[in-house]
Order: sequence, then C-alpha cells, then structure tokens
Amino acid sequence: MAGEGGKELRFYYPMPRFPSVSVTGPTCKLNCRHCGSHYLSHMPEVNTSEKLKSFSARLEAEGGVGLLISGGSTSEGRVPLDGFYPAIRWIKDHTGLIVNLHCGLIGASEAEEIAASGVDIASVDLVGSEETIRGVYGLSARVEDYRDALLSLVDAGVPQVAPHVCVGLDHGALKGERRALEIASEISPEVIVLLGLIPTAGTPMADVNPPSAEDMEKAATWAKEASPSSEVALGCMRQRAGRIDLEERLMEAGATRFTLPSKATVETANEMGYRVRFFDGCCAIPRSLEAKGLRPDSA
Repeated sequence: MAGEGGKELRFYYPMPRFPSVSVTGPTCKLNCRHCGSHYLSHMPEVNTSEKLKSFSARLEAEGGVGLLISGGSTSEGRVPLDGFYPAIRWIKDHTGLIVNLHCGLIGASEAEEIAASGVDIASVDLVGSEETIRGVYGLSARVEDYRDALLSLVDAGVPQVAPHVCVGLDHGALKGERRALEIASEISPEVIVLLGLIPTAGTPMADVNPPSAEDMEKAATWAKEASPSSEVALGCMRQRAGRIDLEERLMEAGATRFTLPSKATVETANEMGYRVRFFDGCCAIPRSLEAKGLRPDSA
C-alpha cells in the first residue's frame, strides 16, 4: 500500500456536529430481522415539523455542520416524510446546515417533493436479492423497486444521491451485494457507501457471524470495478472487531472515505504518504460542501 500520486484519504466523524434524527422516534413498522428498531432508539426524536426545526436551529447555534434525517419505515418500506418537507425547506432557507435524507422505497412523486425541499443528499439503501428483501425486511418488493427509487431521485434533481449497500445483510452471507453495486453504478455517484451487518442483541440475527474483512474487501473491489469514477466509503454502521485489518484491506481495494477510523489506520495513512483530511460530518457529503466540515488539523 502506498500513497503515490498525492492520493487523498478522507476520515469522517459524525458526532456531535452531524447527528442522525428520527421522524418516527423509536417506532418502525417493519421491525426487520437485523435491526428490530434498535438503532432508532439512539436517535433524537423529531416527530413533528416544529421539533425538527427547533432541533436544527439549536444544532446550528451549537456549531453543527448538518444532520441525517431518518426514521423507521412504513410497512411498504419507506420513511414517512409526508408533512416534513416544508420543515426541511425551512432548514435550508434559515440555516447553513447540510441535510442528508434517508427516504427508503419512494416513488417519482415523493422524489420530486424531496428535491423541492432542497436537501443536499439523499441516502438510498440498495438490496440486490429478492430473497433478502423478503427474508430480512419482510417486504414483497423487488430489486427493481430499489433501482427505481434510486433513479427517481436522480431524475428529480437531488444534488447528491448516495447509494448504500449493507454487506452481509442476509444473515452475514454475501447475497446480492454485487447486483446492488451494479445498480449503484448506473448513476455514476460521487460516493458509494458500504456498510456491514452488525449482529445486534435482541434481534433474530444476534448470533450470526458478521461479514468478514475479506467479504467487505470483495464488495469494495466490486464497487470500484462497477463504478471506477466513484469514491468508495466505509460507513459508520459496521462491526468494530477487527477494524484495523478491515480498514487496511479497504484502502488496498481503493476505498478513500472512512467513518470513525481506528487510530492505527490514520497513523498508517500518514506513514504511507497519503494526504489525510478530517471532517466533522457523514461520509456522503459531496466535495462541493465538504469545506463546511473540514477540520483545521487536515493536511
């Protein structure tokens, strides 16, 4: 591994300046096998427009960079954002915050509303196996429905559409990830985000083996093969055990963005001659907005 040619690595730290919030509080109609609403319980609840606006105003006053607006899903697999679009527009009109929106399985009309709200980023989960969609999410949706959601956001004019692929989503095994990454490549995104299944206590997948570092490396390689011009990011939702090996493997595979990296990985990057840049924010921030979160200790 070498930092030849002035190659850059970007390291991201979402908290406390780029928090995730939930428009449904801890509630999710799907109650998927891998999550069971567990992660929603850690997010601030902004289940009304006024709560979302006041949270955002306070966040900016405290030096915030932006926020991820997410929430639990309806039984159809989408985050219920109806009624929140005017509040999102208000955030964009009255603050300097970057807004990342996690929307789920949406259609063309919802994509138009998302674009009109002025969001900076739409984060879209992609699943490449209908067996996984049924067995993990409990949805009757098709792989094509995820593709349609992705393309509808691009067609509507959302500035940054960031495909997210969870490696090992189907009980820790690779199943459909390559197809999902091929779909992601259709929009030539600025960044493709890789996540890894986390076996979570209290869920049916509590005792499964998470994807190996080798499987994560395969996914990064597939992403670069399918979309050579896209950056590959290692997102925050992943197992922390064995993280040094994982991060170094992904560097080798061509990943250039890492969320919450180990200190050893940062030291290795410096030793290998990479230009290292640090950001307060999420790894899907487009380069056009990254100055808002750039830390002064960046190279």
